[in-house]
Amino acid sequence: MKRLLLAPFLIGFFSPAIAKDNCTFQSEYSPNVTIEVSTKYLSLARGFVKHKDEKVLTFETGQTNGYGGQYFVIKEIPKSSSEKAERIVWTDVVTLVGDQLGGTPKAKRKKGGQVKLFLPRFGKGYYYSLASDDGKPDGRFEGRTQKMTDILIAAEGFWIPSKE
Repeated sequence: MKRLLLAPFLIGFFSPAIAKDNCTFQSEYSPNVTIEVSTKYLSLARGFVKHKDEKVLTFETGQTNGYGGQYFVIKEIPKSSSEKAERIVWTDVVTLVGDQLGGTPKAKRKKGGQVKLFLPRFGKGYYYSLASDDGKPDGRFEGRTQKMTDILIAAEGFWIPSKE
């Protein structure tokens, strides 16, 4: 009977650490733009690119198979559940710690340094996704909004992960 009384304590003691399920990446150049992802999936993180807390695009990142490395995918948010999301950009993630690449061997790493992510081709992919095929004003030229401009500025810069 004494063993049963200790069971809840032991289960709590040996269970894995409770980590935050979400991570936020703040744009270094456009503070109105963030990327929020859920880390509850085992091999990838999914979420949204947001402008002032409004979901604008979907975001996914994970580890590639084979040689390895980290990738990201950004898609439009479908207008309905039956519509397929159009992919805007996909490629590798570049991670920096201070002024060194994230893959620098431990023996050669400098102490400290801020972690930053760079998402190559995000700006280019987003810019061309703003084009309109039907002759209506598009976001690349005459139809540009402040939200589009903020996202374009953010897409060309670094992303700083939250502390959690």
